[in-house]
Amino acid sequence: MICRYFKVAHRDMVFLKFILEAYEGMNVMSTVDNKAGIIRIAIMPGFVDDIDELLADLGRQVPMEPVEWHEEPCAF
Repeated sequence: MICRYFKVAHRDMVFLKFILEAYEGMNVMSTVDNKAGIIRIAIMPGFVDDIDELLADLGRQVPMEPVEWHEEPCAF
């Protein structure tokens, strides 16, 4: 599983969650630090290119700042 971490505005978290949930089985989005607005998008093997393309497109609509996050492992 590949994880990507982003800092996003709280108002955009629900929108992103609904969009990413539409790609069921390809990824899982979760909030890792609600106060700071940090989300994790865990991408299932085989879908990394598809989700990266989706995230690039979403990034044109919703400000998403990639961040490093080492406080918890990328595992489910």
